[in-house]
Amino acid sequence: MKPLFLFFIVTLVFTSCVSNDIIDDRVAEKLSFNNTISELAITKSHQFTTKYTNNVGEVRTPKIEWTSSDANVLRVTNSGLITALNLGNASITASTNADGVTVSNTQNITVIALKAVLQLNNPIENLTVNRTHQYRSQFTNTLGQTQNLPIRWSSSNSAIATVNTDGLVSAKSEGAVTITASITSNGETISTTDNFRVIPVGESLSINNPIAELTAGQTHQYTTTYSNANGQNQNVAVRWQSSDAAIATIDNTGKVMAVKAGQTTLTVSYTNASGQTLTDTTSLTVKAPQIRQKSGTIKTTSSYELKGSFVIKEIPGTNDLELIVASDYKASTALPGLYLYLTNNPNTIANAKEIKKVAVFNGAHRYLIENTGINDYSHLLYWCKPFSVKVGEGEIQ
Repeated sequence: MKPLFLFFIVTLVFTSCVSNDIIDDRVAEKLSFNNTISELAITKSHQFTTKYTNNVGEVRTPKIEWTSSDANVLRVTNSGLITALNLGNASITASTNADGVTVSNTQNITVIALKAVLQLNNPIENLTVNRTHQYRSQFTNTLGQTQNLPIRWSSSNSAIATVNTDGLVSAKSEGAVTITASITSNGETISTTDNFRVIPVGESLSINNPIAELTAGQTHQYTTTYSNANGQNQNVAVRWQSSDAAIATIDNTGKVMAVKAGQTTLTVSYTNASGQTLTDTTSLTVKAPQIRQKSGTIKTTSSYELKGSFVIKEIPGTNDLELIVASDYKASTALPGLYLYLTNNPNTIANAKEIKKVAVFNGAHRYLIENTGINDYSHLLYWCKPFSVKVGEGEIQ
């Protein structure tokens, strides 16, 4: 009996296991939209995303094909981005054949009109008295199209700010004001506003023509502008001061004189009737003058000894020259009445500039030549006055 009982038990267990294994666990493939919409405004776009599950419930990401029932109303890209092109109705269908079975889903969408909008592209927060501001506007109709329609402009308080028919605002006096722009489209009035404050100018004092550098000996005439609280320019008595008068001096007309190399700060100031002092400053660098000089060699043109070298150079801050004859200079003392000239024609003293009668005949010495530019003459000329003959010359190079 025991073997027969064991056979019955084994058979029962085996039959039960087979029955459980052949239960059908398949489900239908499914493609769904993650972000459905029923309406989309014209010119706007919407990016669809989807979820696909296969026949055993696994989430997969197969290739999705997208189609529109009316591409003139709704356009759809290969990625599921739809764009509303015209008013109307259209269906967007997503489909896939990932597991050999075509699965799809469809979304019905109505393309609706936009709200017409009049927009000011450049609103402001403040505008200074006596200043202007030109508004730029844009009107977009219910189809998303930009239209040029006549705009009506108005100000809530023309004593504070006015606006003309072209949207040009002029600030008149301090205060708050609202500017309104309106149009009429398809019988509907569409408006927009800009709220801002008109603010006072405030007094100001400024230097009109600052400069960075002057050379010692040079001058510069500064000018200034003073504007009162209403933005009006007025002539007022100002005061000037230099932080270092050893570098540059300045008078109360604003004329500065560069004295020597260095830096200084120039300050202009004005005290109004209320006791408030307005100032403006500018920095000035004074450069050492660049001293120009030329040189040459003295040579005899006669039987008398005359030789040496020389340098002629500008004297800073003047229109004078200094002629420096070097230590190698030597001249004959046998010549009576020897004179030194500057000339452009070394063969005559006509039109020449007489420097001085020669009193030194050996070694270094100097001459001061007043009111003469370094480029005015080309030669030194040694001339014997009693006999009116040329003794020697030196070209200025």
